[in-house]
Amino acid sequence: MFVIKQATTADIPLINKLAWNVFPETYKNILSHEQIEYMMDWMYSIENLHKQMEEEGHIYYIAYEECEAAGYVSIRQEDTDLFHLEKIYVIPYYQKYHLGKQLFQQAIKGIKEIHPAPCRMELNVNRNNPALGFYEHMGMKKVREGDFPIGNGYYMNDYIMGLDINVYIDTDRQVIAITTVIFHAVIGTERLVASIVFVFLQKKRESKNTGAIILRC
Repeated sequence: MFVIKQATTADIPLINKLAWNVFPETYKNILSHEQIEYMMDWMYSIENLHKQMEEEGHIYYIAYEECEAAGYVSIRQEDTDLFHLEKIYVIPYYQKYHLGKQLFQQAIKGIKEIHPAPCRMELNVNRNNPALGFYEHMGMKKVREGDFPIGNGYYMNDYIMGLDINVYIDTDRQVIAITTVIFHAVIGTERLVASIVFVFLQKKRESKNTGAIILRC
């Protein structure tokens, strides 16, 4: 349903537009209107998006449903074996389609393309953000917390969550794999039983004249 593409600087106006559609809505009951306005400029002004992509190593991906942009995610390498999940947001209409999970998986995929060896991904998430449950479902764990100044007297009151990518498990695929193993086990058992019954009936027919039933395995 969704196609996820890596963004270029030509997509910066689109990222800005998406952010205005989703960020204020996400934080309207958590942050003040003034802080939201400040953070929108700090993170999503056209100038700062250019700086992120051209100087700071941010990699953005945009999800599309046909030709309509539905969400975005960005990652950045912080150290040799450490990456940061900078942003992940889905337009409210598309949140019911589990696009957040697809974007999260795209972040993992993007990191693995850059760094195939085991590494760690961390993210900052507001301590009152309902998305905490989503990140925990995706395998992330709280590792620390803090109040981080971002200028103009404002703070990010965040948990830092972490995920070791070398042990990342796609829970849906794990369930499918287990189901497949069980299915083949059941089919194998049914075939074994059928074979035993067939041999039993064959032996029974062969032994009719003697009145004895001989079953050899």
